[in-house]
Amino acid sequence: MKKHARKLYSVIWSIGAILLIYYSSTLLEFAHEWSSNTFNIRGYHLWIPILVSVFSGMYLAFIHGIPKHVRLDSGKLAVFAISFVMLFYFVLAFYTNLPLVQPFLKVMSNNGQFFVGLICGYSMISCLFKVRYVE
Repeated sequence: MKKHARKLYSVIWSIGAILLIYYSSTLLEFAHEWSSNTFNIRGYHLWIPILVSVFSGMYLAFIHGIPKHVRLDSGKLAVFAISFVMLFYFVLAFYTNLPLVQPFLKVMSNNGQFFVGLICGYSMISCLFKVRYVE
């Protein structure tokens, strides 16, 4: 019975991942069109990719199973804190004058923003919750 539960969970998770990819790409297209029409890079074009990457990372953490109870893991908390600070610094760079902005924006503009958001979401779920593995 446990093998069937794991296979069913994998199928349900895969369907959810496909839906997440579809709706994420729709949201990203909307953000790109909106910023092209309004020439406002600080609005949807800044926030939607960050939110999509963080939620994708959170959903990716559910591949191991369903969170059972809250538990704090300090090693993974450090990874979450570093990636969250990097995302926060990226957002603040658009609104204020910060030191070392140009090299940082160059790295974050080449899909670095998506991967840092993915790491942030994944490490947030994995550091806060103990996962009950579906076997």
